[in-house]
Amino acid sequence: MWRLEATPMEPSDFNGQVASLLGSLTQDLITWANLADRYDVSLFCGWFMDEGNEGEDISPSTLLALGSRHIGLALDIYGPDGSSKNAAVPGEEEP
Repeated sequence: MWRLEATPMEPSDFNGQVASLLGSLTQDLITWANLADRYDVSLFCGWFMDEGNEGEDISPSTLLALGSRHIGLALDIYGPDGSSKNAAVPGEEEP
């Protein structure tokens, strides 16, 4: 597995974080297609909401950037039920 992590931002800026991650990698779409032919490529995102009915806008340019690189988007969304601040992040131990 190869893994990158985005720098946390307050307030949240999903589009900026994706742009930052992709900006540090090759822009060659043929290379991305070759990688996607051999490997599962995805962007995992855990969203922790402070309030109910919160939302996040994913811009068309972010969707295009992910799609043109064959990067799937996986989301885990945690509501403000009091346990979201202590929810386990996949691959990490619970506190």
